[in-house]
Amino acid sequence: MVISVNNLLLTILSEINSNIKTPFALYDKHKKKVFGQDLKANVNEKNIRLMNEDYSIRTCLSKYHLEDFCFFLESTINERFARELIAFIDGNNSKLHDFHFPCGLVLIQSDFLTEIEGFINTIFEEGIIIRIDDMLLLLLPLSHLDELKETSSALYQTIAEEVSQKAIISLGGIAESQAQLTKAFNDAKKALRFASKKKYGVLNYPEMALELLIASVPAEIRRYYKDEMSVNFKHLDSDTVNTVRVFLECNLHVAEAARRLYIHRNTLIYRLDKIYNLTGLDLRNFKDAIKMNIYLILNDFF
Repeated sequence: MVISVNNLLLTILSEINSNIKTPFALYDKHKKKVFGQDLKANVNEKNIRLMNEDYSIRTCLSKYHLEDFCFFLESTINERFARELIAFIDGNNSKLHDFHFPCGLVLIQSDFLTEIEGFINTIFEEGIIIRIDDMLLLLLPLSHLDELKETSSALYQTIAEEVSQKAIISLGGIAESQAQLTKAFNDAKKALRFASKKKYGVLNYPEMALELLIASVPAEIRRYYKDEMSVNFKHLDSDTVNTVRVFLECNLHVAEAARRLYIHRNTLIYRLDKIYNLTGLDLRNFKDAIKMNIYLILNDFF
């Protein structure tokens, strides 16, 4: 595991072992013993998932009692791990001392977290996933922000396609220390709080300066601008709005946007001309693109 938490696991296992009379041994997915005694006879084995890693438990318990024992270990260890990790991220005292940096932090919010959590556990072999209140915390062994952005965008699309549910993904950024991890976590939460109306998409708090500026504008002025723009925008269908969003995300680069949309460059130019005829805004013009972006922000967040 790139984000190592082995010492914490051994600490918790030692505490459990000292308080029970059941001899057991824990093996990793490579069949290497991680903890416990060598058991010789009448051994039963069961797979178990601890702290986002796959292991197997060997013990002399019957298969019936082994089920209960594994449930006890999973619930006890995983709940303890979640508490220690949250304390570590919050900058408080924690027994989590062997956390490896750098890592990328992402928060996910959805009305379907249980389904999404189960799916994410199947696609990330490395990293940490825990539930915090109404959010999923995802820590990935990444060192570059572009990697985290790309991974988050791909994850958002995959959730929509494979789980068929909407989610909002908030990037905290890349952390190289406990202090940076705390800041990344707080930034990701700020983005989610700010975007409480928005139920889907990918957010990156450090890139939300325009959104935060618009939030400081009196509500009456925001409403007036939005209503004025809506007169022309009601003629745009969902595909056209998606074209607008992609073109803005590609910084007004026609070739890159066409590639993202899987259409010919000339087709995109035709769509941009159509948008101009319907709204009076030429998105190839920087000032018009800013006006369009402000409208989309008002529509998404306010």
